[in-house]
Amino acid sequence: MIRKGVYLTQEAFRTLLRHKGVTAISVVIMSLSLLMLAVFLLATDNLLRLVGEAHRDLKIYVYLEDGVSQTGVETLHRQIVAMDETDTVVFVSKQQALADFRQQLGEETDLLDALEANPLPHAFWVQPRTEHKNRQSIAYAAGKMLQLDGVSEVRYGKEFLDKFTAIVKAAYYVDTVVGLIVILSAVFIISNAVRLTVIGRRRSIEILRLVGATNRFVTMPFIVEGAFQGGVAAAVSLLLLTGVTLLSRRYLPDLTYFSAEKAMIYTFTCIAIGSVGSFTALRRYLRV
Repeated sequence: MIRKGVYLTQEAFRTLLRHKGVTAISVVIMSLSLLMLAVFLLATDNLLRLVGEAHRDLKIYVYLEDGVSQTGVETLHRQIVAMDETDTVVFVSKQQALADFRQQLGEETDLLDALEANPLPHAFWVQPRTEHKNRQSIAYAAGKMLQLDGVSEVRYGKEFLDKFTAIVKAAYYVDTVVGLIVILSAVFIISNAVRLTVIGRRRSIEILRLVGATNRFVTMPFIVEGAFQGGVAAAVSLLLLTGVTLLSRRYLPDLTYFSAEKAMIYTFTCIAIGSVGSFTALRRYLRV
């Protein structure tokens, strides 16, 4: 069994060397089709990163009533920390809030000099737990905090969160549909590219079938070739994607590239696509 596998692999690579021109054309076509897939996956990866960052930045702002004592602040802090939805709670005094506001104004800080008193209230900045960073949980937690004694107002960007949730859902739906289209397109293009190789070697295939070779024996070298071409095409497409990323960073400076782990997953996916494309092309030919 092992000897047979070694023979089929060697035969596949000998065939690739004998048909360098057709192999090169197939790799070029596969690389360009896989580049579309790589661009799509990179865009998806960056979208998910932005979604993750937005989730991490979600906070609930709890503003306290004027005149709340230190004991009341400590009691509120304990009550909010004890809630299942909260992760971290940071107290921001009205003095600290005014100092931060002055820093944000920069050169226009003189506008605050006319104030006779600090109009900003004490507040808590509440970071929800990861599993509760959704519209329903945050709204529920904000409602419980608003009912606490000493709390005057609770804000969590309801309108923004509603729009953000809708945008994320739409992005996931579009992402899934476009992803399937791109992957199916890549398989179709690769299948047709491999078909060129099959047509160029139809006489060898016919001879093998005449001497009694099984379809599996005929198919395996092509699947190995497709896997190899898929791996080479993946490397070429990643190289092209690097150039696209560098050019895009002129306009999107925060654009990130694949991590090493994701690049490996992409490569193995392309190897699988190459194998499937080869199998699909050859199966149609053997049926004919």
